[in-house]
Amino acid sequence: MQKLFLFIIGAIIYGSLFPFTFSALDSAARWQTLLRDSFAPFTSLGDILGNIVLFMPYGYLVLAPKESSLRKKPSYLKYFLYGLVLAFVIQVVQVYIPARSPAMADVYWNGVGILAGFAAHHLTQRYFPGLSFTTARNTPALLALCWLLYLLFPFIPSLDFQAIKNSIKPVLLTPDFRWHAFIISTTGWLLFAHFTRNLFLGSWLNPLRLPIIALLSLPLRMIIIQNSLTLSDLSAVLFAIVIWIVFQGQKIDRGKGLAALLAVSITIYSIGSLDFSSQFSSFYWVPFSGFLDGNLFTNTKSLFFKVFLFGSLIWLVKLHWPTLRLKTFWLFLFILLLELIQITMPSRTAEITDPVLILLLSLLIQVRSTTHRRNETSSPEDLVSPAPVTDAPTSQPPAPGSRRNLLSFWGSLIVITALLAILIRLPGVPYNVRELFRLDGSIIAILPFTCFILWFGMSIPWISRRMLTHPNFHFVFFPLWVIAAGLISYSLLKISVTEEALDDIVGSSNIYWFVTNRAIWGDAGLWLSQLLPFPALWNGLEEIVRFLALFSPLTFLLSMFYTTGDLIKKYNIQGATAKLRLTLLSLGLNLLYALPWFYLCKVIAFDHSSTDNLNELIARQGVLGGGGTALYGLIILLTLNSVWVRQARVHWLLKGVSITGAGVLCWFLLNMGLEPEVQKYGLTFSGVDFLLGPDRKNRLDETILFGRWIFLYVGSITILAWGMRFDVTSLLPQKKHKENRKYYG
Repeated sequence: MQKLFLFIIGAIIYGSLFPFTFSALDSAARWQTLLRDSFAPFTSLGDILGNIVLFMPYGYLVLAPKESSLRKKPSYLKYFLYGLVLAFVIQVVQVYIPARSPAMADVYWNGVGILAGFAAHHLTQRYFPGLSFTTARNTPALLALCWLLYLLFPFIPSLDFQAIKNSIKPVLLTPDFRWHAFIISTTGWLLFAHFTRNLFLGSWLNPLRLPIIALLSLPLRMIIIQNSLTLSDLSAVLFAIVIWIVFQGQKIDRGKGLAALLAVSITIYSIGSLDFSSQFSSFYWVPFSGFLDGNLFTNTKSLFFKVFLFGSLIWLVKLHWPTLRLKTFWLFLFILLLELIQITMPSRTAEITDPVLILLLSLLIQVRSTTHRRNETSSPEDLVSPAPVTDAPTSQPPAPGSRRNLLSFWGSLIVITALLAILIRLPGVPYNVRELFRLDGSIIAILPFTCFILWFGMSIPWISRRMLTHPNFHFVFFPLWVIAAGLISYSLLKISVTEEALDDIVGSSNIYWFVTNRAIWGDAGLWLSQLLPFPALWNGLEEIVRFLALFSPLTFLLSMFYTTGDLIKKYNIQGATAKLRLTLLSLGLNLLYALPWFYLCKVIAFDHSSTDNLNELIARQGVLGGGGTALYGLIILLTLNSVWVRQARVHWLLKGVSITGAGVLCWFLLNMGLEPEVQKYGLTFSGVDFLLGPDRKNRLDETILFGRWIFLYVGSITILAWGMRFDVTSLLPQKKHKENRKYYG
């Protein structure tokens, strides 16, 4: 229930702040409108109903886990006020989104929606105590309901005889049969029959539920407004009834068969038109952007349809393959692959929404499937009395952790390399990313780059362990360990990216020229250049130093944050106050020690930079004095967020909310830190366009840039946190222990 409630809160915030085009222009006038001219409660009917419906799930779900404690009005009042605060904060944030219209009237109607949710929860508990949206046994029925909602939306009948005739015309006058629609509709009705098998249990209606409901849906679809009946729909109903009758008495594993049929049907429905083109279309990275921007009727109907399809697939896979690991990951890749194929199909719109929907539905269905499976396979005694726990040894000890870590590491390496190889070839990818790798983006060049980004995270636990095992000397060795980790990162990056790309990142090497021609180091520099008259050696060393100066602050910050978490675990610190005291003490000491190193890195990488990207893209003026301060704040937030995601023992949904919220804040910092307009080569573009846009000529919409940034930020946090889970020493060959020799020796 908690996960569903957090999901609803996230959906409210996401839908209210879309399209995330934040701007401070005209904010004073918009503040005046919000605080003076927006108190009139009666706006348009659609706006009122939308605001009520938006907060009804909040009112219903906020009470669900607390029935026994909500006998008094103060509890209701507390959660009502929480909802109003959330609604007001959303309106305040909308002041800085020009595409939205903030109004205090929306807060009124959001409050009405909360009260309506309270009332719905009270009536449900009183008259339908067995009904629950989170109980495992009700999940199949909810999925079947989504199928009917898709077919009969918007549920408004029409008595207009001409409208009814128009809904029948596609069958009688233009009988267009679409085989991919026929297959997906047939699969949908078979799934409906499977999910409702316990709906009329013990009644004479149970054997006839599919023919009755399926045939009854046909005339209902004809009289529902904005609906029509096609030859594919009619054929699918009849064919599904025949299949259902034929296999009714057969002893087969219907769940696994339907899961396979559904996967095939989704594939055929997605790419069944086969209208491939040599021209690639765009891939939309902002989740649910099409739903929030397009036609409400079409998008709502499509949402019911996809929730049914993807929810059914997740439910069947989780229920009938309980031992299959990473089920959600493979389903996510399956749907993502179908979306990537659709960039070559002009009739389709490729977007990230469907893979994201897989993740969200998997989150909501996971616990239900476990409970449902336990209820089906356990006796009543097993559910009341747990099995006794014994200390009897197993026949074989588990495989060594190093072996598991090694397999996980190589699996991560292969998957990330494959995803990068696909990503850099997508249309609309920034040109500086496409031209980044050697050998025209070959797998051979991408593989060491994957090692580079994984090593960035892997080196942090290694440095933290060194600091904890050498507490008396870690201030001496700390920069040496950071430099050692940086040299490995530099070596991996050197063999994966082109020299031009590396020069764009760290700057070109020019110190030898300045020493010999400008005498910037005086006579000592001239004498040293004569002693070592090897420009290649000077240039190589300068490139390494510039790389370390640019990337070492990241390693410093990650190590300091990670070590603080390790200290809390090492000494088993309990209580929020004690943890906060230790955190402030540890970070304060390490930060004071690292400040000279940070300053030295800043002087080398920025004050004496030799690349125009750093000089021209960073804002010269800003709220905090310049863009550098905002960018340093972005780096601190990114590193802190990645370490928190790795070390915090909280639900991964809360981690996802943290990543998304920090990503939005970093979006503000990124815009503050980069120049809004850069003029170069006769073109004008912004620093954000240069980093995230496909090129400098075609400027993207602010929403698309925001979506790209969130994708980049979430990907960076995920890979950093994932890299931190690997212990470098556990990936190396280990000595065999005596007690394991008889099993593994």
